[in-house]
Amino acid sequence: MLAACRLSEGTRTRVLLSGVLLGLLILGGTGCATTSERQSLLERSAAHVAYRLPPEQVLDAAREVLEEQGYLIIESTDPFYVRTSWQAKFDQSLDIGAVRERCFVMGKQLGDGRFVLNAYRLTYTTIGRTRPHPASPVKDDRTGEQKMFKGDPLSYARPVLMRDLALEWQILSRVSPSVAHNLESQTDAYLAARPK
Repeated sequence: MLAACRLSEGTRTRVLLSGVLLGLLILGGTGCATTSERQSLLERSAAHVAYRLPPEQVLDAAREVLEEQGYLIIESTDPFYVRTSWQAKFDQSLDIGAVRERCFVMGKQLGDGRFVLNAYRLTYTTIGRTRPHPASPVKDDRTGEQKMFKGDPLSYARPVLMRDLALEWQILSRVSPSVAHNLESQTDAYLAARPK
C-alpha cells in the first residue's frame, strides 16, 4: 500500500506548471485553429486547472467577470452553479438577426479538496419575433385600444452550447494572477523556441 504524499505549495505549483507545459507542447504539436495561437494555448491550459482555493472565491471571480461583460447574474440554490440571463449581442430594437447568449459556470469539489470549474456559453440566433400579444384582456376606456406586448424572439434553430475557454482563462487570471503569469511566460518561451 502506498502512503499519501503531501507536497508543499511551491512543489504543487511546479508540478502543475510542468503538467501544463507538457500539455502546451502536445497542443502546440497538433496546431491551433484560432487566429491567436498564444491565446488558444493559454485558454486550453486554463481548462485543466484544479484550484486549491475556496470554491466561493473562484465563483465570486466568475460572477465579477460576467457582470463586467454586461451579464445579469441569476441567483441559484446550487452553491457551485452560476448562470446569467439572456443577453442580446446586437441592438435589441432589431427584430431580425439578433444573437442571444447566456453563460453557465459549474463547479465541482474533488475528493482531495481541490475545486474545478467548467464555463459554457449558450447561443442562438433569432430571425424575428412571434406575433404581438395583448398585455391585458381589457381595452383602454378612453382610446378603445388594447395594450400589446412585442412578440418573443423567434428562432427555428436549436441553441448552440459550447465550452467557454476564454471565460475560464479570465477567471483563472482574476483568481490566481501568478499562475496565469507563469503560464504566459511558459507559453511565450515555447512559442519562441518552436521551429518556424
